[in-house]
Amino acid sequence: MRMKRKLLFVGLIFAILITLLPACDAQKAGSLKTITRPYIAQYECTSATLGSENLLEKFDYIEVNLADKKELEVIFKLKGGDRKIITTTYEFDTETRELSADIGIFGYRFKQTTKIENGRFTVTKAIGLKQLIMKFQLK
Repeated sequence: MRMKRKLLFVGLIFAILITLLPACDAQKAGSLKTITRPYIAQYECTSATLGSENLLEKFDYIEVNLADKKELEVIFKLKGGDRKIITTTYEFDTETRELSADIGIFGYRFKQTTKIENGRFTVTKAIGLKQLIMKFQLK
């Protein structure tokens, strides 16, 4: 009798699991990368200013691609120009959600640390007397 109860209990648990597992949609849950390293993604620049000048007027697009857990690409295309890709390495602190990278672009060397929150981050850098402010969000 005891063995029958155990088998019935195990069978009931198994039946519940079989019923509930298809309800877990893997597409909606996301990949393992999405769960473990959600910051690895492509980000598009939504705003870029240098002082009062709107830099996005000069570009078709500016993107940052965190290709894997160490490689960062800055991808941009000047209007009427060729697509350019600048590659560097980066570090990401999963506790503070801070992204740190050192990159050379347009003759300037940028060392920046910024926080990624809700799929967005902002890069700020003083260039001469003007402030460069670039805002990015998940693409």
